[in-house]
Amino acid sequence: MPLTLPETAAPATAQPLDTTAFELLSVPVAWCDAQGRWLGCNRAFITFTGCTAAADGATALPGEVAAEGGAALSLPALLQAGADLDALAWRASDAQGQLLTGRLSLRCLAGWRVLTLLPVAAAPPLPPAAAALPASPDHRGLMEDMDSDAQLAHFGIWTHDLRTGERNWDDQVWRFWGRTPQPGALDLDTALTALHPDDRAETVALHRLSMTVPGRYAHRCRVLDPAGVERRIRTLWQVVADADGQPVHANGIVFDDTETFRLAQSASDAQSQLNLVLALADIAIWEHEAATGLLRTSTLGWALLGLPPQPQGLALARVMERLDAGSRQTLQAQLGTIALRSQDVDLDTGGDGPSDLELRCRRPDGQWRALLVRGVRRRDAEGGTLGHVGVMLDLSDRFDAQQQALALAQRLEMATAAAGVGVWSAALDDPTRVHWDTQMRRLHGLAPDAPAPTLCDYLANHVHADDRSAVQRSLDVLVQRSEGLLDLDLRIVQPDGQVRRLASRTSVRGGPGQRLLNGVLLDVTDRHATEDRLRQAHERAALAARGAGIGTWEAERGAMDAWWDAQMFRLRGLDRPPGLVTTDEMLGWLHPADRDSRLRQMRVALQEDSPSDAEFRVVWPDGTVRWLASRSSPVRDEAGRTVRRIGINWDITDARNAESARQERLLAQRESQAKARFLARISHELRTPLNAVLGFSQLLLADTVDGHPPDPATWRSRVTQVQASGEHLLALIDDVLELSSLESGELPLSLQPVALAPLAQTSLPLVELLAQQHQVTLTLAPMDGWVLADPVRLRQVLLNLLSNGIKYNRPGGTVTVSAEASAGWWLLRVTDTGRGIAPAQLQHLFEPFNRLGAERDGIAGTGIGLAIVQASVQHMGGTVQVRSTPGEGSVFELALQETAPQAPAPAVFAPGAPLPPAPLAADGRRPLLLYIEDNEVNMLIVRELVRQRPDLDFEGAVDGASGLAAARQLQPALILLDMQLPDTDGHAVLRQLRADPATAGIRCIALSANAMPEDIRNARAEGFDDYWTKPLDLTAFLRALEKLFGKAPTAR
Repeated sequence: MPLTLPETAAPATAQPLDTTAFELLSVPVAWCDAQGRWLGCNRAFITFTGCTAAADGATALPGEVAAEGGAALSLPALLQAGADLDALAWRASDAQGQLLTGRLSLRCLAGWRVLTLLPVAAAPPLPPAAAALPASPDHRGLMEDMDSDAQLAHFGIWTHDLRTGERNWDDQVWRFWGRTPQPGALDLDTALTALHPDDRAETVALHRLSMTVPGRYAHRCRVLDPAGVERRIRTLWQVVADADGQPVHANGIVFDDTETFRLAQSASDAQSQLNLVLALADIAIWEHEAATGLLRTSTLGWALLGLPPQPQGLALARVMERLDAGSRQTLQAQLGTIALRSQDVDLDTGGDGPSDLELRCRRPDGQWRALLVRGVRRRDAEGGTLGHVGVMLDLSDRFDAQQQALALAQRLEMATAAAGVGVWSAALDDPTRVHWDTQMRRLHGLAPDAPAPTLCDYLANHVHADDRSAVQRSLDVLVQRSEGLLDLDLRIVQPDGQVRRLASRTSVRGGPGQRLLNGVLLDVTDRHATEDRLRQAHERAALAARGAGIGTWEAERGAMDAWWDAQMFRLRGLDRPPGLVTTDEMLGWLHPADRDSRLRQMRVALQEDSPSDAEFRVVWPDGTVRWLASRSSPVRDEAGRTVRRIGINWDITDARNAESARQERLLAQRESQAKARFLARISHELRTPLNAVLGFSQLLLADTVDGHPPDPATWRSRVTQVQASGEHLLALIDDVLELSSLESGELPLSLQPVALAPLAQTSLPLVELLAQQHQVTLTLAPMDGWVLADPVRLRQVLLNLLSNGIKYNRPGGTVTVSAEASAGWWLLRVTDTGRGIAPAQLQHLFEPFNRLGAERDGIAGTGIGLAIVQASVQHMGGTVQVRSTPGEGSVFELALQETAPQAPAPAVFAPGAPLPPAPLAADGRRPLLLYIEDNEVNMLIVRELVRQRPDLDFEGAVDGASGLAAARQLQPALILLDMQLPDTDGHAVLRQLRADPATAGIRCIALSANAMPEDIRNARAEGFDDYWTKPLDLTAFLRALEKLFGKAPTAR
């Protein structure tokens, strides 16, 4: 491959180059400046090349330089590029014409260029182009003559006539390919197939190229013989051209480099292993040259010295400047004399054996490192000193560990003295070797200079008599084990007779003949006294807790698993001793409905590290449910850190039951009071129209003062008042029923997407007349939202709010309908400029029949409308909010869920569509209407109404049985059926009518005072053709008959 040279300029000026060391090298070396002017060479260079031109200042080095692929390179260009190069092919002829070959390397040092030549075995010269001959018997004979020489030199020869295609290999080439020698050459494709797969493509391409371009070529590749043995070969060949420049012949030499490569690889592996060992052991290598006084070291060595790598080396004196005073004195003692001057310093230890130095070196960052330096002298063949080589280790960690151990020992001594801990040791093989520190003597009441007693004397004279035998047995066991620790709690007797309690820890160490007992003693007399008092207090508290039925527990900091006493288990109906309880066990004893909340409470208490109170239920093994209360608090140390959590449980079942009973009584009282208020209000509301009905009824029956009946106008006025009062009473009852259905959830809703704009636009005209009567202006703001609601109920809600806004407004006031989107909701607002509502009245605004004093102002209403509004909106999943300012007005805001718009639905038949006309009797008789009703008044009203239709006949039945019989006999065109009869109900009568073929086709309409939506829905589902409610609207009743039987005939 062509060699690309880096475009790096050499320094303009070069530092002086010390070439003395080059003379000591056996490798040929020459040097020049950055411009490529040769300035000198060493003796080895002259010996190898036989050329003194460089030494005489010539400007060119003899020979040729080539890249790996054989392409010639410009040596001046290489020199001026200023790049380091390795192992370029070099060849030249000496003064006698002998071919010289080698590998040239280039190093750029401080503006200088230094070249080294590594000689290689001279290869036999290729035949010159003029001598290239086609293959012939004589030529083959020449090859045979050279074969013996080729075998000795491990090279083979091949030829290729490009004009005839004839190819010849000598025996050695055949052997390289693992084949038996024979005339000619191996087929070219077979020969190329034998190449290593990784080398094949490149080799084939180069071979084919060379056969078309005359010139010299070189290539390395791997060959696999038929047995799979790999050889590494190097081929040099020349392609010769004729007079026209066309390639005609190729001659080549093949070298077997397998063994050379193996040796090089082995050496490289050994070097790699050495480098690996040095790297793993953190060992640096250094070298000092006596001639130059320079110190060179590996990358790790420069790092240990805290210096950047110095490829040219560094003067030893410069290195010594980094040593501390003690290290310099040590080095001076080893060297004998050192002058810290610019002249070279010889590292001479006075002998050839290894010498060790421990030095402390200060790095540029101010850090001190402890280094171990080991070196040996290096001599030349005549015994002269060439310098020193050696290794360097960083012992800083070991040095620091020693310093830390010393500091630790000092701190330990201070700590034991401060903590009152006595330290002692005794040799088992020499009873007189006993050591006590000052604290040991203080613990035993001895003078500071008192001799330490032997182990036997200590047991006899210091240990309490009651503890002596136990201490002796324990020590004997420890000595027999020869390992482990012995912890004891013993009493000693001081010389003044005072008894003290000590805690002891003892260990045994060492081998046979060197065993040693080491121990520490601590005075725990006060601690034991405190523990005794605490234990007594704990026993008293435990006794009180057991008497009160209180269970106690405690847990480690941050843990939910806890240690329980026996009472904690008894509170759960369990007979277990104190012990650790896991979270899963605790949750398993809780009532299932309380587990999640209790677990959350425990986690919050741990996260917030705060006191906690809770009440929960537990289930006993027999199924009994009990209420427990829990209270816990963190326990903190002197620094305020939580160390554990403690808590208690107690049974509150009786208290909870009593509280529940009390709450039930209060609830019952509140419900009773609410019912009483409701009954009082509804009684008032019902009595008002009833009073009008009864009063005017009595007036209708009474005569005037002169004893004559009232005139027709007075009669009509009184009847009108009776009718109005009845209609008011009916509306009141309907509102009460509707509110009851909403609150009980029995009123079905059809939730669907509803567009707010059309709903509001079609609602305003319905209250336009009322607004005109009160001189109030209606305003509709732009809106485009869709909500999830029942369109009928939502319109009723909006009409109710609009009518209230009008009735409670002032002349010239306004009522505005607007809407606003808000995070998944639509806020529908009705804003008025009326009288407003006082804050004290807002909390009673939605109470049924509570008109907040408006009844005194003569404003019409029942006081139940807003209660229906609130119940309807809540039933649709929304809320109602009110903001009001007395004297300024009110804002009623409905929050309804936002939904996606709905495409227009196809037209459908409206519910309650007119029924088809009833068929006439087949025999021409007038149609018969049968009314099954047990109430005489209701029967009379319907009879009188039917009489207004001369084309209809009427028949009545007072119970279900007579009604069924009349239906079978009379075959009426229509049956009106009451739903509550003395002997049965309307559903049963209908089922019997439908089951009898004679009456199955008769039209049946329910006529009942049961006006609940569920009653109407069930009746229609049962099979009734329609459902009419009482009290009857006479006009609507006659209109319905007209739809069924046509218009009544005109009287003649």
